Amino acid sequence: MQLTKEQTAEILNALGHQIDRSYKFKIRDEHTPSASINPKDGKIKDFGSGWYGDIVDFLVEFHNYQQKDAFRKISSMLNLNTDNSFTNFKSYENIKKENSSMPHYISQSIIDNFQKERKENFSRFWELLSQTMPTANKEQKREIAKKYEIGYSKKADRLIMPIKDENGNCLTFWKYNPTPTPFIGSDGGVIQLPKVMFSKNRQRTLFDIKNLEKFSKNNEPIFILEGEKDCLNALANGFNAITLGSATQNIDNKFLNYFKDKYVVIAYDFDESGKNGSKILEKDLKGITKKTEIIDWEKIAKKLGFTDKLKKGFDFTDYLKIISSNSKIIEKNIN
Repeated sequence: MQLTKEQTAEILNALGHQIDRSYKFKIRDEHTPSASINPKDGKIKDFGSGWYGDIVDFLVEFHNYQQKDAFRKISSMLNLNTDNSFTNFKSYENIKKENSSMPHYISQSIIDNFQKERKENFSRFWELLSQTMPTANKEQKREIAKKYEIGYSKKADRLIMPIKDENGNCLTFWKYNPTPTPFIGSDGGVIQLPKVMFSKNRQRTLFDIKNLEKFSKNNEPIFILEGEKDCLNALANGFNAITLGSATQNIDNKFLNYFKDKYVVIAYDFDESGKNGSKILEKDLKGITKKTEIIDWEKIAKKLGFTDKLKKGFDFTDYLKIISSNSKIIEKNIN
């Protein structure tokens, strides 16, 4: 999407990024700006990771939007006609595909390379996996890592997990480090990368579509969680869990039939984004599921005997940690 630097700055400001007079801004929680807007084409450069793209790409990369939803979001913010903007999106999407030199799917050989790095750096891999899955025992972690082909990148110091479509093709990589180490950028500023990252400019899908196909055939509740980390912990503890990837992610229409006449529990994080995303998802599933329930974390906390106020961002993994530390039986009907 071709925008002026002023339009890009206006959108970024609306998204909560403060743009200075030099059109520089902070992407993350950092002391100095690590990104800037190109005055010639309105595109964004992240000096920390080397990422470069337009405002639609930015929402996909750093705000966990699907490309189509990001395009519509920007069109809405610019007060563009929805029908026209969708037509423009098709043209935009085709251009992006034509200009992309990357293959449509990520090959198994690349996945295998991260498996090789996992074996070569097993101590660090296991340390990160244990931090990511604090609610799982040794055998559960091994089983999950094997089933979902979780590898490791020494260069990025991150767990690497392929996200596959319904045909088993790898669309992108989930790249996770629960405590990424800050580093100095090319401009001398401190760069703090996010915990979660994905392969650049690649389509994403829900995790794990194969699980959803299986879960839709039994009568137990299907838990929709906010992210892959929560999903891995839930799966290790026996829950029928999937994730759309973030609280802002809309569910693809082609997956709706899997939820027909099912009992669905939405368990997003305890924050504004999670609250809003839960309501939108509940609306999307209306008339499809037999029952859709949104987890009330404050109610759960009271039930568990909490006296302190719940921390912002409390998530499903936090819930599982509390249950396991109190030696309580983990129930699948938790409300």
